[in-house]
Amino acid sequence: MAMQITFLTISVATFLLAVPCYGDSCISGINHKAVPGPEPGMRECKLYSQSSCCFSNYTEQLAVSPVIKVDNTYWNRCGQLSSRCEEYMKKIDCFYHCSPHAFNWINPNNSYSIVAAPICLSFCDDWFAACINDLTCARNWISDWEWDDHGNHCRNECIPYHQMYKDGKDLCSNMWGMTFNVITCPCHCLMMDDDDNNMIQHLIHNRGTVAPAESHTELQQAPFCQRRHKNMNDRKNKKKEIKGTK
Repeated sequence: MAMQITFLTISVATFLLAVPCYGDSCISGINHKAVPGPEPGMRECKLYSQSSCCFSNYTEQLAVSPVIKVDNTYWNRCGQLSSRCEEYMKKIDCFYHCSPHAFNWINPNNSYSIVAAPICLSFCDDWFAACINDLTCARNWISDWEWDDHGNHCRNECIPYHQMYKDGKDLCSNMWGMTFNVITCPCHCLMMDDDDNNMIQHLIHNRGTVAPAESHTELQQAPFCQRRHKNMNDRKNKKKEIKGTK
């Protein structure tokens, strides 16, 4: 997934202003459809099967484990990814190629990349934990490879993720350039799950305004928001339990 990204820094307020029409188009990557539509035959990325920006045959290369290569990008230049790390790589690839939501953060300078899509810190932390002992040689998977007709090649030595990135926020902020903007509140960001649609609908409803207190209260009471807070607290408690047993 070789996306060309330019830098764009936004606050949550700016993000609300930046969200255009929802789900009526797709970005213009080489594997993207013009408009999203159902793809019942998807073998991976099934989260987007009812309204997908990729054709079902694209997902065939993701429906294996270990994944060796996606288009012209090798995932195993530093050895095969662990199954947990691979799972998160698939989530990111599916979002870029197949999600109808990605169009909401289309790069204003080109139509084939996205900038500052709000991603949840808790998702980033889980991604980092999943890949912590896997190896990589590229901090930025867009700009730090050598490319030729045979795909991507390492410029630098392979090191563990925990040496390449400081934490989950560092991972999400740098691995795919400026694709993602890390957000702390779990109700204002992408988790690459079924609740993303509800989150985006809420932000679109309130775009262009500074959300009043009653709107914030309404959001906190929304079922998807409560689920996310519960899941986040459950993860924190589980980590405490694990630390307590060591």
